[in-house]
Amino acid sequence: MHLIQEATKFDWAVRPQTGSTSYTGQWFRMDRYAKGLFVGCVTGKLTGATLTMSVYEATDATGSDEQILGAAITMAQGIKLGMCTVAFSSIDVDDTIIIQPYTFDGQGALTAGTALTFTAKASETLSSRYFNQASTDTATGTSFAACVNDATYGVPGVLATDGGSGTVTLTMDEPGDGAFTITESDTTKSLVTDLIQQAHFEVAVQDLDRTDNFTHVGARFAAVETGDVVCAALIRAIPGYGPVGQVSAYSDDAS
Repeated sequence: MHLIQEATKFDWAVRPQTGSTSYTGQWFRMDRYAKGLFVGCVTGKLTGATLTMSVYEATDATGSDEQILGAAITMAQGIKLGMCTVAFSSIDVDDTIIIQPYTFDGQGALTAGTALTFTAKASETLSSRYFNQASTDTATGTSFAACVNDATYGVPGVLATDGGSGTVTLTMDEPGDGAFTITESDTTKSLVTDLIQQAHFEVAVQDLDRTDNFTHVGARFAAVETGDVVCAALIRAIPGYGPVGQVSAYSDDAS
């Protein structure tokens, strides 16, 4: 039986970082690999925040002569998330939270589902997607979670977990099987914080400028807001199975 680790190499392209506006990771050689896949992850983004993730090529492991490959990816808050929190603070009647689920089509592309609007009201009505804001923030969170999780009127594929004290965590029923976009009408009284948003960028060795001896690739985040946490992994693949060295301190398998 072949192992994934025998055909792909995993490395951290950008270690988890926070507190500055721009981060550039290490530079990795591509001359021994057929393809590389950068996967970026951002957590902590608040309403209105955006940042970019870019992939560059260079001529050596120090990043000499760097130049961008393709275009920068803009990552905007609330878009196609895997996880977020909603924190309620004295939300007003008729304030809304809109959640749009995404699932995969037969070709592996995320396809938008129906955007559903949940409205704060003086009492809970599941069939109208009204959640109760009339008492405490804790009760508001409980009611909102009940609306999202309702088998008939809730959000397909999305799970709301009531954490108490007015904070609700949204995830997918089956992690990795889709995503959701969320928009709140009052960004302070129903504060949404992104916890998992990811982006990926794939590069083949033939995409590099080999004429000018570009052999390495690296990732960069820019326009990062204070408090946002970013990181990126690089998965490099060889044409077939063979000895691929992993730099993990510890390893095991399920056999």
